[in-house]
Amino acid sequence: MTSNQSNTSSSVAQWSPTFQCGIWPAVGLVLAFTIWVMISTTTFTWLFGDDASVLVESLWTIPSGLVQFGIVAAVYRYDGVTLNEIGLSRRLLRPAAIAVVGVIVVINAVVVGMGLLAGNEISFGVYAFYQSDPFNFSATVIAAGAFTTYAFTGPVEELAFRGYLQNKLISLFEFSSLRVRTAISIVVTGVIFSALHIPVELLVNGTPVSQLAGTLVLLALSGTIFGTIYALTQNLYLVVFLHGVGNFWPLMVDPGQGIWPNYIALLLVYLALIVVYRWVAVRASVPTPSLAAAN
Repeated sequence: MTSNQSNTSSSVAQWSPTFQCGIWPAVGLVLAFTIWVMISTTTFTWLFGDDASVLVESLWTIPSGLVQFGIVAAVYRYDGVTLNEIGLSRRLLRPAAIAVVGVIVVINAVVVGMGLLAGNEISFGVYAFYQSDPFNFSATVIAAGAFTTYAFTGPVEELAFRGYLQNKLISLFEFSSLRVRTAISIVVTGVIFSALHIPVELLVNGTPVSQLAGTLVLLALSGTIFGTIYALTQNLYLVVFLHGVGNFWPLMVDPGQGIWPNYIALLLVYLALIVVYRWVAVRASVPTPSLAAAN
């Protein structure tokens, strides 16, 4: 066995996180998030009405996100979970950042290609995607949206759902193999993640009830994809960054309406990301899950 293989195996052996308590911290996390989401969305609607601007919606994410960070911190502390255990060690930051920059470059290239194939006129600029129809966001709105999404929405939701809840469910399930427990935990976490968006979709985003089911399915699939990427890389930075990117696309190209998002193209990009990340990480002795260990 080579030195790199030995280091990687050692890292795998230390996964996954350990917890001091049973099921109740997980129940508390879900209940606390549910209650706060209801309070936050109700208060927002009461203060700003149904026609609040995108800028106001973005800025509201800051105080709401701080409360959610507080909930997550309390649960982590109570259950004895450390950031290193869930894939937030300093060693994992650089590969995650490089990987996500690569994803952003690839997505921009894919969008350009799709726009050209559709015969659309292509324009470029800083967040050009949001400067044109149907968004027509100002520079201020774009800056606020990017900041609040990347600094609050992505991090707090991934800390809560993938970093804690998904790992917690894996530890609580005592049946079958690790692979099966992981798969079930990914799906269950994705469904819970989706369900907690119901108040926001109805009260803030104004999603019609007739379209709610489709939106929830899409959110559940999104959570499942993030959970799968996390399980196969053990790098929470990676899904934190991807979550932020997916909520507010850093597209420096406007390909025309109806081109993006394209979920088939996005899924292919994510699949390529997993393959390349694991291939590079193993050779660089970055901690990644052993497929053999998942049997």
